[in-house]
Amino acid sequence: MRTFAPACLLLLSTAACAQPVPEFGPTVHASFSLPLSMGNPVFNSLTSTLGQVDLAFNLPVYKGLGVGAGANSMWYDLNGTTFSPVVTEGSADRWAYYGKLWWGRYTGPHTFYELNAKLGMGTWNWKCTTCAANAKQAGFHWSVNAAYFVHASENLAFSLLLGYQGDASGFHPGVIGLERFPGRTDSGAPYRFLTVGLGVSTGFKRSPPETGW
Repeated sequence: MRTFAPACLLLLSTAACAQPVPEFGPTVHASFSLPLSMGNPVFNSLTSTLGQVDLAFNLPVYKGLGVGAGANSMWYDLNGTTFSPVVTEGSADRWAYYGKLWWGRYTGPHTFYELNAKLGMGTWNWKCTTCAANAKQAGFHWSVNAAYFVHASENLAFSLLLGYQGDASGFHPGVIGLERFPGRTDSGAPYRFLTVGLGVSTGFKRSPPETGW
């Protein structure tokens, strides 16, 4: 009984000092990630990834659920000697524009996570020595992603990102102007990527002068 009263006082003081969990507000998210092609060895042999940049606007709707819109782009250099003696020097890029459905939850006063799905349209642009002029592939684009954020201030947070994405179109010999891949038995595969990266989120809340982080 002697320890009961101090324990209660300690719990009450801890609860009183606990900081409130923030609410979500409109934010702009930017990220840089490395897309790792999955299940497409001939694409991996031909390309060297330069990275992916993503920019999105988030708007909360109800209790951690929100919507958004954005765009991303990934870039590649082509290895010219992959299909030697055919030279395939050049570059490739993919632009995607999407709508976004997300759900987030604060795990403390300064940390939160977000799960999201993105659906839209993506376009691949191929520029190489064997490619036809204006070689493009357009089709449905999708991705599922998770991110964990840590606040540096009330309106600024940094994150670690993990995602998986794909396009309805796929890589095949005709994309780079060939009838087949010289020296290879595989004929290509759909575009599928695992993405790992870093992000930053900027909010628009106006803090009272006495509020500190």
